[in-house]
Amino acid sequence: MDETSAPDLAKLRRILVGEERARLDQLEAKVEDNRLSAERLAARLPEAIVLRAAQDRQLARALAPTVEGAISESVRRKPGEFADAIFPVLGPAIRKAIAETMAELVGSINRAMQHSFSARGLSWRFESWRTGVPYAAVVIKHALVYRVEQVFLVHRETGLLLAQAHPPNLAVPDADLVSGMLTAIRDFVGDSFSAEKEVGGLRTFSVGELTVMVEQGPKALLAAVVRGQAPESYLRRLQETIEGVHGQFPSALAEFEGDTTPFEAAQPLLEDCLVTVLDTDQPVGAKVNWTPWVVGLGLVALVIAAWWTWSVLEFNRAVRALRATPGIVVVEASRGWRTHEVRGLSDPSGATPATVLRAAGVEPARVTQQWEPYVSLTPSLVVARAARVLGPTSVGKPALVLRGETLMVRGPADAPWLARVARRTGWPAGVAGVDLREATPVLPAALVRAGDSLVAGQVLFAPGSAALDDAAAAAVRTAARHARAIAAGLADDGVTVGLTLTGRTDATGTDSTNQSLSRERAERVRRALEGALRGGGAAPVLTTRGVGTREPLSESDSTARARINRSVSFGIRLSIDATPGARPR
Repeated sequence: MDETSAPDLAKLRRILVGEERARLDQLEAKVEDNRLSAERLAARLPEAIVLRAAQDRQLARALAPTVEGAISESVRRKPGEFADAIFPVLGPAIRKAIAETMAELVGSINRAMQHSFSARGLSWRFESWRTGVPYAAVVIKHALVYRVEQVFLVHRETGLLLAQAHPPNLAVPDADLVSGMLTAIRDFVGDSFSAEKEVGGLRTFSVGELTVMVEQGPKALLAAVVRGQAPESYLRRLQETIEGVHGQFPSALAEFEGDTTPFEAAQPLLEDCLVTVLDTDQPVGAKVNWTPWVVGLGLVALVIAAWWTWSVLEFNRAVRALRATPGIVVVEASRGWRTHEVRGLSDPSGATPATVLRAAGVEPARVTQQWEPYVSLTPSLVVARAARVLGPTSVGKPALVLRGETLMVRGPADAPWLARVARRTGWPAGVAGVDLREATPVLPAALVRAGDSLVAGQVLFAPGSAALDDAAAAAVRTAARHARAIAAGLADDGVTVGLTLTGRTDATGTDSTNQSLSRERAERVRRALEGALRGGGAAPVLTTRGVGTREPLSESDSTARARINRSVSFGIRLSIDATPGARPR
């Protein structure tokens, strides 16, 4: 490219990108102008931190690791200075937590004292009412008696007295002598018990009737001379005072070189520690200890409350058992100290209330009971009433089930009992009729033996024959005697007796021949049996059937099996006469 074309290119560049280049120059100048020097950044940094912290907690989260590391390093390198720095804050925080716990304890003690039954407590309450002083203040006046005569603030390293306070018009020894004695005693304890020095040093010592209470800080210590027994709350006051001194005079304590002038401002703090509590009305004579009486009454009250609670639970359990028993309706139930009362309705068909109470653990004699009879329609009680009306059966135990208002009889029962049930017209409440279709009539107990003999007997025949020999004729007469006894025994009960004569053959011959022979044998026995029963009173109804070889009688021996199947056997049928209100089977 030659020199003559360079201006042209520059001119062309200005035409094409001139505006964009100008904007870039402006932006670059603005960025340079916004760059802060270290001095300008330091001036704006606090304001920026405040503004950023007000938006959210991101700044705190970002600085937390740095601050934690700095504190950890400071504690590791100079733990003493760190402890001195946080001493004015740590003490109040600990004391506040302890004070909250103690306040709750003192409150509970104060409530107990306010409800005391002792003579002293009543006299103090009267004094509080008479003088207008709060009851708690009266109790403290009589229970806590002490006087603080002197308070000393001593520099810990040099042992020099920084400030002291005492009540006016009270003769006290020279303060410097006391300060020196205190320092000597403290140094002696520190040298003799070096291990204890690290955990607090000298705290309390006695001189005659005086007690010196010492509270130590990092740079100074506070000593109070007390006559009498000071409470624990006063020790907390000394702790607050020494913490306040360190908080108000940190530089003066650290740079102390013998000039006590800066500590004249601590005089009010020391004077606040001068406390006097006098006992001006101490009762004379022996004190009555009411604690055993109060404890005894409390135990008696606890026993009575436990007994009452147990009695209430027991009675409520018994009432619930009564309510859950069919046929019992509890209308009202009340309890007293010795006896309870229950009123309601009771169905005689159900369980007695006394039985239910005894089963629930309550003696019926302790309960005054008033029960009115009534008829319950609970199905179980309706069935129980019906069972009592019908009475027991001699054979079998039929089940009675109530379906709606119909009494269903199920299972075997002696025929006379079923006949009585069928003929019955009057039923207890809850039963409108009876259904015997699922009942099975059987012989009563008096006729069971005759029935078993009749069913067990057989009339035997010769092979291929239907003729009755002498043995067969004798078997027919025996069967007639049992049948006549059964029919006669049931004649007056409305039960019809029927005999089924079943003829059989052995397996010899064809089926058609055997079928015809079995019917002929059954008919031959029927005619002989009718002749034997004729003129003897009640007689059963006879029916015949021939089964050939279809229903063989079992026997292990083949010869004996063939013999017993050439026979006619007997079966008993019982039917109940139908009457209005009954549906016979």
